[in-house]
Amino acid sequence: MTTPRRYLITGGTSGIGDMCARHLTAEGHHVWVTGTREQSVAAAVDRGVAVGGSVCEAADADSVNQAFDDAVAALDGLDGVFLNAGIDGEGKPAEQLDPATFRRVLDVNVVGILNGAQAAHRTLDRPGAIVVNASVNAVRPETHFADYNASKAAAAALASTLAMEWSAEGLAVTCVCPGYFRSNMTAQYLDDPQIRRELLARIPAGRFGEAADIGTTVAFLLSNQAPFLTGALIPVAGASNL
Repeated sequence: MTTPRRYLITGGTSGIGDMCARHLTAEGHHVWVTGTREQSVAAAVDRGVAVGGSVCEAADADSVNQAFDDAVAALDGLDGVFLNAGIDGEGKPAEQLDPATFRRVLDVNVVGILNGAQAAHRTLDRPGAIVVNASVNAVRPETHFADYNASKAAAAALASTLAMEWSAEGLAVTCVCPGYFRSNMTAQYLDDPQIRRELLARIPAGRFGEAADIGTTVAFLLSNQAPFLTGALIPVAGASNL
């Protein structure tokens, strides 16, 4: 029988965060989620995805620290954290990108990871596990996603650096790089027949990701059963990173 562990998932009310929260909860773990709206957090708890949650803005360090403190108080500690919160880019050619929006993408997708990692460093029991959600775009950029590509490459580099600095302290830091999974962020692409065909043609596995694909991967990394994997960047993309 699985021994229950205590996890926090940022951005756990939708998309990949929700998929992983559902998977971990189904395994019997205690999951705390964050979201940007009170309604989405409450809905996640009502659905049984998590035992509780906090309204949190990833780019705001004070907000992140409060969410971690909430989770520690409610769960009597934390064993692992999935730093998943992120936003999409503008989906425009690089010459058309708005610098202010570019900064916002970096704030959420990179500074948000740093905020969460620092809070995790402060609160996690040792040994502990930190999993960063980057994207396959971190290692295989897509055209018209310069802002998103840059943010996810930075998130992956940050995760690698944290692993170098914190592994000796008993914190395993890994980074998952998912390909296309159905979510609110990706629906506009997966529901367009032409774009869907183009995307599938670039995935050797011949399909998009499913909840179990990312859920089992993140669950294993958070379990800390293989702490020597610390520093690994793990594509979960059906070989579309090649």
